[in-house]
Amino acid sequence: MKIGLYSGTFDPIHIGHLIIIENVINFMNLDRVILLPTANPPHKLEREITDIKYRMEMVYEAVEDNDKVFVSSYEADSSNVNYSYKTMEYFKSKFPNDDLYFIMGEDSFNDIHKWRNYNELLKNNLIVFKRDMGMDSKTYKYDNVYFLDQVYTSISSTLIRDLVRNKKSIKYLVLDKVDYIIKKRKLYE
Repeated sequence: MKIGLYSGTFDPIHIGHLIIIENVINFMNLDRVILLPTANPPHKLEREITDIKYRMEMVYEAVEDNDKVFVSSYEADSSNVNYSYKTMEYFKSKFPNDDLYFIMGEDSFNDIHKWRNYNELLKNNLIVFKRDMGMDSKTYKYDNVYFLDQVYTSISSTLIRDLVRNKKSIKYLVLDKVDYIIKKRKLYE
């Protein structure tokens, strides 16, 4: 089985994340993608992050109708800082006979040298999705790194949080179910 691991803050999960997930499944022929909302991302320790229980609720709601997408609480349940190389080690032990791929954005990949034990992570299969519009839509491989350039989206969780803070609409940027949770929980106000 081919399994993608997509770790992130998902604060909140939005249409851009869902487009990435679907494109990774389609263009890399993945059997499943496991979403890993992280409680303590190392690169966001100075920023206030929405409580993990609300982020998990939004992620579950956003993907509940996709039978190829699963949500894991592995990084959410940890009170420690979560490092991607450790996450890969854990899932490799859990799925020893499967092909695992770590999914990340091009911006993160460009800063991977700043990550804890990044050399360990680079030994794994990586799927890097483009953040900037490329010239051609294609998938290309460099060693064990697959670059996807099929769909470009500049939607960000920061944009969505800012819109909510400024009492602007986020319609079409998040699923209605996620918008409902944001309003019900009074997130980002």
